[in-house]
Amino acid sequence: MKIVDLSKAIQFNPNDPGFMQVKIRHKPHRKARWLLRLFGLPFRLFPQGFEGWADDTIQKMGVHSTTHIDAPWHYSPTCEGKPSKTIDEIPLDWCFGDGIVIDMKHKPDFEAITSADIQGFLQENNLKLQPEMIVLIKMGRDKHMGT
Repeated sequence: MKIVDLSKAIQFNPNDPGFMQVKIRHKPHRKARWLLRLFGLPFRLFPQGFEGWADDTIQKMGVHSTTHIDAPWHYSPTCEGKPSKTIDEIPLDWCFGDGIVIDMKHKPDFEAITSADIQGFLQENNLKLQPEMIVLIKMGRDKHMGT
């Protein structure tokens, strides 16, 4: 099976709206010197110029900040009569498997994608949907990444 990585980089983008912005704090090497003392390690055990370990902390990141999946809980508190799964409860096997990309990037913004559009694409490309197949609809919005 070919695996296609659809992830978006975790990075700060000042052009993103506030709810999508990622805030990362980079702690410099010199801030970690106290760790050496905490562990009782003499500086002479480390290479000359060693200042300590740098560290990064993701302080803020919403699910719309990067590539995301909308959990059932996003839409309703219940699903099939049970509590809906939240994002941390999504099983990994929901995120990979046989799939198909339906290209709809020719559709103008805000124009509905109809079942006739989907059926037409499948017929034109001699494709069939199968049970549990992952369906992605390509809208061409990726050209706006980082803007």
